Amino acid sequence: MNDNSWLHLSKQDPAWTLPQALADTDRFGARDCGWVEQMQPFIAHLCPPGGTVLDPFCGFGSTLVAAHSVGRAGIGIEIDGQRVALTRQRLQRLAAGGPPQQVLQGDATALAHSMPPVDLVLSNVPYFGCRWPDTADAAQDGQLYASQTYAAFLGMLERLLRALRDCLRPGGWLVLCAENLRVGEQFVPLAWDLARLMADRFRFIEERILLYDRASLPESPGQLHSNRSHEYALIARHLPHAIDTDQTLAVLQALQAAHPGFVLYGSFARWLQDLPLSQAPADADLLLPDNPSLLAALCHWLEQQGFALTCWGAPFSAAMTGPAAAVLPQRHYLRAVRLDRTGRQVRLDLCLRDARYDAADILGQAVFRHGLPLMPPALLQATV
Repeated sequence: MNDNSWLHLSKQDPAWTLPQALADTDRFGARDCGWVEQMQPFIAHLCPPGGTVLDPFCGFGSTLVAAHSVGRAGIGIEIDGQRVALTRQRLQRLAAGGPPQQVLQGDATALAHSMPPVDLVLSNVPYFGCRWPDTADAAQDGQLYASQTYAAFLGMLERLLRALRDCLRPGGWLVLCAENLRVGEQFVPLAWDLARLMADRFRFIEERILLYDRASLPESPGQLHSNRSHEYALIARHLPHAIDTDQTLAVLQALQAAHPGFVLYGSFARWLQDLPLSQAPADADLLLPDNPSLLAALCHWLEQQGFALTCWGAPFSAAMTGPAAAVLPQRHYLRAVRLDRTGRQVRLDLCLRDARYDAADILGQAVFRHGLPLMPPALLQATV
């Protein structure tokens, strides 16, 4: 790959395209079959020799064909049994030899938790609003194409991203290709919403714009209708986020002065006590007591200081910390992120429930450093 911000896909190699006889067996005529040429540069550049590529939305197996073409092993997950059979037939037609290409049938979120470590996750994300056969339990079973609402669709993507962290090796790459859509008369920013969800779980690195040659029509004045000849390759890595530790310390000291009652634990508390760390802190973890008034005060203060709040990747507001937020403890934590115009980032995780520790008990044992209450070293060592 080069440093261009775009990848122009103008021609498919007949050696790698989906055979028409197989395309004809698909209920939609394989209209959403991806290009092998789209996937080859990412695999060659981001998956080392001897490494493994995972496609959690395998579809017709184009990613696995691309992995075969550049000598990498591949694993594909596909929920639709008909397409699993089609992909296996497609792979059988390839020349013998080379690293293995495996196709699994099932829900990608469930299977990813038990997957062996992979070096690259690469996929085209199913698009929202597809006219998939309507079955009552399809969305519950993990079929994104059958999602009845956009909120449910994004929720399923968020759960998948959490699962992919379990199977992507530290330092490994995540590349998801998606496009913004029109569903009826509505513009749906799928690619941008997906990028936000990825950045919450992984370190977001870059984007590439994928361009295709498609016929276009002249538009009348005042009309704008894209021919959808582009999509985004969104690129992230399984790496800790880079935070500014000095800024983080200053924020925590100001927060402690304004609204005491939390206790620091995790990697930032270890760093403040000079305890061994395998890597620099990627955030600061605040353990909170069961105190809705304190939670509301912290959230209001953080928003006033320029922090954006999220709950499991979804935007959150301090206004949501009232009685309607009774569900929050079930979601375990809120995240607060602030990025200033010099690029300095502060990330705080507000833990609302911990199965092992109670904030009120730990606060009574806290060790104070830099004016902050920290979980004592003996307990921090036990959390490693």
